[in-house]
Amino acid sequence: MNMYFGWLGAIAIVARVASVPFHHDQAKQPRATAASPCSADSNYQRLAFWVGDWDVYDSVGTRYATQRVRTVVDACAIAAEWTGPVGDKGMGLSAFDVRTGEWRQVYVSNQVPSPSGVKIRRSDPSYSGPGVRFIPLLDPPADDLARSRVTIVPLSGQRVLQLFEDSSDGGETWHTSFKAEHRSQGTSPRRP
Repeated sequence: MNMYFGWLGAIAIVARVASVPFHHDQAKQPRATAASPCSADSNYQRLAFWVGDWDVYDSVGTRYATQRVRTVVDACAIAAEWTGPVGDKGMGLSAFDVRTGEWRQVYVSNQVPSPSGVKIRRSDPSYSGPGVRFIPLLDPPADDLARSRVTIVPLSGQRVLQLFEDSSDGGETWHTSFKAEHRSQGTSPRRP
């Protein structure tokens, strides 16, 4: 137990020392901030419409969650925090990968009652619509015909659609497994 508190104390001291300027002059001079190259590149802005605080409604119009979406790392990525009504939570980090020309997404959830684990996705190169469509990073084995995709698109009236779809025939046909409409918290009606 004492060793635990000893490490906490050491970490606190290191954090404090790391935050102190090396030179007295650094404390007085404001740092020049350059514009992020990501904020000027349209590839990184494909999900900019999703940034905000949202009330999330299912396909029958029932409010079932909230989602906070923010730009992070100088607008080079987007973090989305999802909170449901019974302690279910999820967090995603999405970013454009300039090396591959694709978006990447990592999503982690505690989806009550059983965790959905970690999902790693990439943007679907065949999708040319608005927003981004994500598919699993790795292709399934040839004998596995199950497929899934998640599409995030802007809607009119400060709304966003997150559409979850599944296929059991290798992507020939798709059915909606879940449809989440995000309404800006500033515009959606509050329900008790």
